[in-house]
Order: sequence, then structure tokens, then C-alpha cells
Amino acid sequence: MASCFIVFTAAALLITPLAAQAQPREQYTYRCVGKDGKKHYGQTIPNECLGMRLEMLNQQGFVVKRIDPEGDEKARLAKEEEAQKKRDAEAAVKDSQRRSRALLATYTSEKDIQDSRERALVENKNQMQEVEGRIAEIKKRKDRSQKELELFKTSGKGTPPERLKEEINIAELDLKSQETVLLSKKKDAESINARFDEDLRRYRELTGRSAAERGRALGMDKGVTVTNNPATTHDQTRARRDAERRAADERAELQRLEREREQEKHRLEAEQRYREQQQRK
Repeated sequence: MASCFIVFTAAALLITPLAAQAQPREQYTYRCVGKDGKKHYGQTIPNECLGMRLEMLNQQGFVVKRIDPEGDEKARLAKEEEAQKKRDAEAAVKDSQRRSRALLATYTSEKDIQDSRERALVENKNQMQEVEGRIAEIKKRKDRSQKELELFKTSGKGTPPERLKEEINIAELDLKSQETVLLSKKKDAESINARFDEDLRRYRELTGRSAAERGRALGMDKGVTVTNNPATTHDQTRARRDAERRAADERAELQRLEREREQEKHRLEAEQRYREQQQRK
């Protein structure tokens, strides 16, 4: 009897999966309201339902699932936008922490900041004086050419030489270029003050916090102690780099102005040659 029971049990275990597989798979019906306002049904998604809101109905006619492609896409886009905002916010925090660490690595007192401001302003003032000197020289050159041109007109010596007009035109071009540089330098003074004002404000904010709060602002686990010992090495390095950057910018600006001057000179020479050719004809 026991052996017969074992045989029947084994046979039942073998038959059960086969019976499960033999059961018909449940069929669903898809339903939607098409763009034409009519309801459409199908065992597969009807063409009229592509991209539309769908309902899946079981064999009893009950809705078992709703599919909203447009809503799903909006949800996906909203999720991506939220993730991008989170990444941007994290990047902004890291950038703020980096700037704060650089600030405390550069300055160890408010006096360091004010001294750096003064050096930057003095250097900017010296550069403006150099530009003003060039403007004065250009004006003198232009005045000489204009006086010589007027002398030709009043003396009755004939037609003034074209070189005088060219010299005046070139002087006007140089004058305009240097005045543009001077205006830029004046704006640089405003930017220098604004930058150091922000450094001073941020420095006071950081040093006024507790060690733990300052550590969080710097992106560090532990707090940072700020002393009042002068960090001359960092300060001098920053001042030197700022000076090198400004000198490079100044050289680039002068090179640009020189190219414009040469282009204008070539243009005037070409016009002169054209006039001479027309006169010979």
C-alpha cells in the first residue's frame, strides 16, 4: 500500500504542472476613445488607440489596468527635470564650498582682504594713467597734423598732401581705441571693489560661524580654525597671478587695437592708390 501511495503521489506531481500549462491564458481586451470620439476595442491595441489612453479589460469586462502614454511621458520628463534640479543644486553647493575653502586659504584676516584691494586698485590706477598718457600723445599728434593741414588751406600753397588726412584719420582711430580701453579700466575699478566687497562679506560670514557650521560650509566633516596670522605667501601668490592675468589681458587688448590700426591704415592706403589711379585717367 505504501508503495502504491508513493506512485500515485509522484504521478500527481507530474500531472499538476502539465494541467497548469494546459489552462488557457487569460485574454484581455484593449479599449480607448479615439480622436474621432468613438470607442475602439481589440484583442491587440487598435491602430486608433496608438498614443491614446488605454484601458485593459478582463474577460468579465472589468478594467484591470489603465495606460496613459502621454501622462507617463509627462511623469518621466518631470522626474528628469527634478533630477536635473537636484544635480544643479548639488553642484551649486559644491561650488560654494570650493569658493569658501579658497577664500580661507587666501586670507586669514580682514586686513589681508583690504590690503589686496588697495594693491589691485593702485595697479588699476597706474594702468589708467598709462592709457591717459597715450591719449594725450595721440591728441598732440592729431593737433600737429590738423594745424599743418589748416596752414596749407590758408597759405594758398595748393592741395594739402594726402598723408595729413591719413595721419588725422589714424590718430582718430587710435584715440577712439584708447578711450575704449580707458573706459574698460574704469569699469575694472568698480569690479575690483565689488569683488573684494563680496570676499569681505563672505569672510566675515564664515569666520563668524562655529567650527561645526564652518566645516559644513566648507564641505568638511570637522570645523576649521581661522587664525589672524598673515598668510603672506598665499596673498602674494594671488596678487602675482592677478597681475599676470591683467597684464596678459592688456597685451591682448593692445594687440587687437594694433591690428585694427593696421587694417585702417591699409584701407586708407588702398583708397589713396585708387584716387591716384582715377586722377591719372
